[in-house]
Amino acid sequence: MTFRLLAAGVVLASALGAVAASAEEFPSKPIRFVTPYPPGGATSLHAAIITTAAEPFFGQPMISIIRAGGGGVVGTTEVSKAEPDGHTVLFGDPTIISLRPQVEQLPFKADDFIPVARINYAPAVFVAGKNAPFSNLKEMTDYAKANPDKLVYSSDNVNGLTYVAFEMLKKETGTKMKGVEFGGGGPAITQLLGGNTMAYAGLPTVVGEHITSGAVKPICVADTQRWDGFKDVPTCTEAGAPIIWHFWLGALVPKGTPTDRVKRLSDGFGELVKDKGFLTLIGRINSRIDFQPHEEFAKTLEAERAALKALYVSLGKLPG
Repeated sequence: MTFRLLAAGVVLASALGAVAASAEEFPSKPIRFVTPYPPGGATSLHAAIITTAAEPFFGQPMISIIRAGGGGVVGTTEVSKAEPDGHTVLFGDPTIISLRPQVEQLPFKADDFIPVARINYAPAVFVAGKNAPFSNLKEMTDYAKANPDKLVYSSDNVNGLTYVAFEMLKKETGTKMKGVEFGGGGPAITQLLGGNTMAYAGLPTVVGEHITSGAVKPICVADTQRWDGFKDVPTCTEAGAPIIWHFWLGALVPKGTPTDRVKRLSDGFGELVKDKGFLTLIGRINSRIDFQPHEEFAKTLEAERAALKALYVSLGKLPG
């Protein structure tokens, strides 16, 4: 009897040791950090900085992988079907995670992912092309009212950041404008810079350098306060249209990823966003860190999904 108990104790100790070793060994190989949008937009710019600085905080390299297509659907679907071992991470945003699964038939659902960490949180910024016949929000809306559907703006994807921003603007101002979807923020701002469209709404990361250089004209910031990078640009509310449209970028993993690995990833990102070198690089692209660990991020997403559903009901795009 004593021998059997001793043997059972050895087996149990070995099993516990294996579990502990498994937890300690994670990550045991490079982490794939998947961006579901084309290069040149806010997501790929942030991903490049994160993956450059990440290794000391995770003990393994973090590899930036761009899987563009379908307005984010291709890359997001790939991650949803990946092995849930914590080594494949989606760099997502509110449209692909919180909005589009509610309003479109997609190969994945919102609950196919576990929130790991929110990295940043920034407002949409409306800008006009250098040669556009308007330089502020009043002139822009006056032009749109005088020329219905003649104001053509660059958009990212149907139900994307820019798409929603302009839907809000059209609703608030009673105007008709025409959006052209280019598949992501990078291609969309390129079309504006090339003079092929007249306006755009994107994150400070994407539009900031072009505002500073004078390549685009700032119209307004969809926030409750002015943005630190360009204090002279009014909020949309100050300019006459009470629009608040924030946008986060964050890490998520496939459903089924072990809780201890989710926490390890969340903790790693929590340390990364405190690093001075990382923060210096983030500052250079007009971004701002607003970190949330996995549990807090999960609560934020729940509230966000409800708010976006209510917005789409008000726009008449979902039944009440």
